[in-house]
Amino acid sequence: MLIKRITCQVKSNEVDTFSRLQTNWELIHNLKGFIGQIGGWDIKNKLSACIYSFWESKEDYDYFMGNVHDEIVSKSNQSKTYSSINVELFEEVNNITGLLDDFISVLRKSKFIRTALTDVKEDRINHFKEVQNQVWSPGMKTTNAMLGGKFACSSKDNHRYLTLTGWVSQEAHENYTNHLFTNLKLRANTELDIIRISSQHFVSEDSWKVLGDHL
Repeated sequence: MLIKRITCQVKSNEVDTFSRLQTNWELIHNLKGFIGQIGGWDIKNKLSACIYSFWESKEDYDYFMGNVHDEIVSKSNQSKTYSSINVELFEEVNNITGLLDDFISVLRKSKFIRTALTDVKEDRINHFKEVQNQVWSPGMKTTNAMLGGKFACSSKDNHRYLTLTGWVSQEAHENYTNHLFTNLKLRANTELDIIRISSQHFVSEDSWKVLGDHL
């Protein structure tokens, strides 16, 4: 699976317009290999739009970029609504198992999304992967509030990792953060592995959600 991470810094007077134009991406619902797209406003930065799209393969994504993407952008003129955009591609390493078995259901039913972007030390990559599978993923699953997610590596930098999880609600994620996160962090010895880490947390906007209709 290929994951596209998009972050737009939206102009303060264009928030409503950006949100309305984001619904134009519904046009990609029937493309071969398209799994889904979700997004919302970062709770720490209300002008930062967080968007994640999911594709079955790089070939399917490349077809979209070469034949469909620019036409949608040109017609909507959405680019006028933001001052900057950052795009990164990631390739799936592991599925994160939660309450739901299939990822399309995770996209459909998640109300709150938490992501972490981590740059990992060269000699700690294997340990970082191990604790993701042995500590973080099973630990989050015990909350009975994490629906599922993906653990992925940057297409350009094998030291850079994305962790994305979907939750039943923002309150459920806050409960996890307050009561379980610190213990898991101690068990994982996170500080030994990472160079830097950043996160995005957002309520999934229903009007931005696009699900592939072939799935």
